Amino acid sequence: MSKLHALTVPKWGMSMEEGEITEWRVAVGDKIAVGDELVDIETSKIVNAAESPVAGTLVRIVGEVGQTLQVGMLMGVVATGDTDEAAIDAFIAAFVPDAAGSALAQGSNASAAAKPAAAPEAPAQPAPVATPSAAPAAAPAAASALSEGPDDSVVNASAVARRIAKAHNINLHNVAPTGRNGRVSKRDVEQAAGIRVLAKANPVAAASNEPQHSTADDSQVPSTPVARRLARSLNINLNDVKPTGRRGRVSKEDVEKAAVNATGMAYYREEKLSGMRKTIAARLSESKQSIPHYRVSVDIEIDSLLQQRAYMNGTLGHKISVNDFVIKASASALAQVPEVNVQYTQDCIRQFDQADISMAVAVKGGLITPVIRNVGVMSLPQIAEESRDLATRAQSGSLTVDEFSGGTFSISNLGMFGVDQFDAIINLPQAAILAIAAGVKKPVVHGDTIVAATVMRVSLSADHRAIDGAVAARFLQSLKGFLENPASMLL
Repeated sequence: MSKLHALTVPKWGMSMEEGEITEWRVAVGDKIAVGDELVDIETSKIVNAAESPVAGTLVRIVGEVGQTLQVGMLMGVVATGDTDEAAIDAFIAAFVPDAAGSALAQGSNASAAAKPAAAPEAPAQPAPVATPSAAPAAAPAAASALSEGPDDSVVNASAVARRIAKAHNINLHNVAPTGRNGRVSKRDVEQAAGIRVLAKANPVAAASNEPQHSTADDSQVPSTPVARRLARSLNINLNDVKPTGRRGRVSKEDVEKAAVNATGMAYYREEKLSGMRKTIAARLSESKQSIPHYRVSVDIEIDSLLQQRAYMNGTLGHKISVNDFVIKASASALAQVPEVNVQYTQDCIRQFDQADISMAVAVKGGLITPVIRNVGVMSLPQIAEESRDLATRAQSGSLTVDEFSGGTFSISNLGMFGVDQFDAIINLPQAAILAIAAGVKKPVVHGDTIVAATVMRVSLSADHRAIDGAVAARFLQSLKGFLENPASMLL
């Protein structure tokens, strides 16, 4: 007897409430084993792969790519044994979401699930994902060009992407990968095949239904499928478009240029906000609106630090960055001025005994702040190793929720971009963040002499509800002392 199992949105971390499905790694009909990675889900900060808790056959995909589902909602159905569509439909209708986020929310015998009387009312579930065969085939010219190339079995691609590529005679070497870790995704193949139009037309430019210039039949004009669809949506005749694509074909970019020329208005694209970008927007808006920010800045001479760093890296063989020194110095300054290592609440000010420092890391599509725990007891080489590991895994999307939550103080460094000074927005619920600019050679006065020195400006953004100006100034003076005399932080 067949048994059906529900694949639901898992709960990764206490704060997770929902996730966006970014890619299915398997297709309906695929055999799966326990632990197989089935679907990529983007939460507020990371993309993780949901693994299968059961072996069987994927018989239905319920959650569509691009759809945001609450924790515990149904994503797909797995069967152990033979089943039929009626039993699957009844199982989905009877499904009750599990708010706890169990990856295997419930299972039932297919025969029992097929009984209509046993199926209680349940929230509506999203429609099944359309199969690749339902999409229009690419134009012959495109198929010919895309099919050429060496054996693509070694190309890193998802199972769904490989199936679509095979159906449309596309060699995966000809598809630009945008998936995680350089993997070809379903969307990449769809874009190459012209199945999906990724750009949206300028609504003003598309508002007119009047023909643009030529009215001759353009069905024989060589063009990519995406370009043809876009031209149709913009009401542009391909005879009026100058081709610059391969083999004299009209490309999507050619149509966009023609749209600008025809309307005189700039063409634009719309990109759906990712879960990360939504979270960044919400949290920074809340921080800026709810926290009375003020900023204090100081210039720090770092020539001694650079000499110490050169000795430790060159002679001792370490790999320590200037930012690692800043992290260590910040923890030392927080130990001297613990009034900055705090959080404000409506009822009290929380003061922390150890410095858990969040470091801002730029990742594709946004920013994430992994946390180095208890920095005060760590050596510089330990900090360097930990910061490299966290930054690498942040950029690959493999951090756990606990690794970017719960910091007590933040550091944002734009010095590598040559920035002279900038102000950072406080990372809620913390009360302070340090902005690090570039170290640049400047003339400075030492006694009665003007000398050249490498000067780095740092700015502290503080929550005035918890940290007074004099406290912030004392913290920066302490930080300056440690960075200008780096040996003092090693004691």
